Amino acid sequence: MESGVATVVITPQTNLWMAGYAARTKPAEGKETELFGKALALEDEKGTRLVIVTLDLIGVPRTLRKNLEKRCAAACKLPPEGILLNASHTHSGPEFRVGRVPADGGEFKRTKDSEVYGEELEEKLFKLIGEALNTLSPAKLGYQHARAGFAMNRRLPTEKGYANSPNPDGPVDHDVPVLTVTGADGKLRAVVFGYACHNTTLALYQWNADYAATRRSLCRRSIPAPSRCS
Repeated sequence: MESGVATVVITPQTNLWMAGYAARTKPAEGKETELFGKALALEDEKGTRLVIVTLDLIGVPRTLRKNLEKRCAAACKLPPEGILLNASHTHSGPEFRVGRVPADGGEFKRTKDSEVYGEELEEKLFKLIGEALNTLSPAKLGYQHARAGFAMNRRLPTEKGYANSPNPDGPVDHDVPVLTVTGADGKLRAVVFGYACHNTTLALYQWNADYAATRRSLCRRSIPAPSRCS
């Protein structure tokens, strides 16, 4: 196998509306932590390539996904199935999806600032994917899984239906799959792992990647290799 990694800061430079909590009444007021986009590129001996991109965002709009598919196919010869975009679903990131920003009249619209952020984000992610592909070098993959017990089922059955409340007897997935990537020198290059738990732990008015920022993924720089993407 070969692997390459890359990281980019995607924290908004303006105080946009935040995504996730309908109770918010104003835009963000600064930054608690940076928001990141991180890419892990993998290529097997047959030349099949996959780029996993993790994002400190609430989600990935369809237009962003489709635009990246077209650009990566043309510039990197990377097919749509070779791109995995994964958002951590932090509720302390920017709201830039069409029709999701509250206007003065109570309706929802797309603001100029959120539109600019979306355009800049697309450009950053396009370059991020290219950088990860351009740093492909020999690597070894390993797989393990662990367990974390802090997730809680939040659908409590009642006589009037399901309530949004802790349900300790409800089904929960506590499994933590872990993919490790080491370089030819034996040094850790990247770790990717996931956990099924909603990112609703913080209700700040500052940009924040929530608990998943330190538990979702870790990417380290690899040794540069010949270019694979123009």
